[in-house]
Amino acid sequence: MKKLWFLLILMIFLAINAVYAQRGSARSEVVNIRVASSLPKNSDWGRALDRLAADWGKATNNQVRAIVNHDGREGTEGDMLRKLNGDAIQVALFTSAAIAEICPEVLNLSVPFMIHNNAELDVVLQNVQPVLESRVKNEFVILAWSKGGWIYVFSKEKVLVPDDLRKQKLGTSPELKDMNTVFRTMGYQLVEADIVNIGTRLASNMVNAIYMIPAAIAPMQMHKSLSHMLDLPIAPIMGALVMNRITWNKLTQDQQREIVNITRRTAVEFDASMARTESNAISAMGRDGLNVNKPNKEQNDAWQLDTKKALPSLVGTIFDRDLYNRINELLEKTRSGR
Repeated sequence: MKKLWFLLILMIFLAINAVYAQRGSARSEVVNIRVASSLPKNSDWGRALDRLAADWGKATNNQVRAIVNHDGREGTEGDMLRKLNGDAIQVALFTSAAIAEICPEVLNLSVPFMIHNNAELDVVLQNVQPVLESRVKNEFVILAWSKGGWIYVFSKEKVLVPDDLRKQKLGTSPELKDMNTVFRTMGYQLVEADIVNIGTRLASNMVNAIYMIPAAIAPMQMHKSLSHMLDLPIAPIMGALVMNRITWNKLTQDQQREIVNITRRTAVEFDASMARTESNAISAMGRDGLNVNKPNKEQNDAWQLDTKKALPSLVGTIFDRDLYNRINELLEKTRSGR
């Protein structure tokens, strides 16, 4: 009997030791993360990512160690997506075009002239964000969404109505495949050029208009060549910080929760900062010679009508029909005060 009790106590002791050994091992495992961004280190995005990497370390007792590669050192967003999938990098900051590769439905947030301002965007995101996250490819996890600013048309000549823009050679990135299809369907002349070559194209008059966020135009001084801005936002640019599932599964549940909470808090702070940056960029360019041309109601309506004519061939192909209808209904309710 004494021998039996001894064996029982020994088994309990060994079991407890095994549990604590496992916990100690889990605590000692460090997860190293390379974060990639195509945007400048000295920008709102860059500073937010550096702060985020530091906060992840603090919140996990330095068990999650992140370094950020800014300035496109990991290549284009397409390059970064391939590296993320292959675990050469573990986290990347993407804008709408790359996010669409892992969640095509995100393009519904970029239907031209559909969402008018940040207040409407907030309403839409609150309602459709869970839907978008449920449709992300299983290999990836969205840590947080962010607002990257609003797309405007910048041009050498004044643009107030769609026919004005159709006369222009509209520069665009070749990576914006789906949005380029949208603009071609609407009848615009597109000239595809990487951002590093856009200055040369402008100088040679191969491009005389582009659509881009003001916060990108200002630091590149592109308003010196494109001296007109149509004061009518086309669509929001969404950003998302994406982790691959391989890395996500290495984290404990506590670490996952901490990282998501910290990242989403930082995204909220960034959104407010980005709105100020965009407003300041437009004001600064205005003082430096940019003509900000605000369309009247009739001209504004012309853009809305022009888009509606193109939508039948785009909804159900580029834009998910069910999500488009859901967003449209939300916006109608919001605008009517219901």
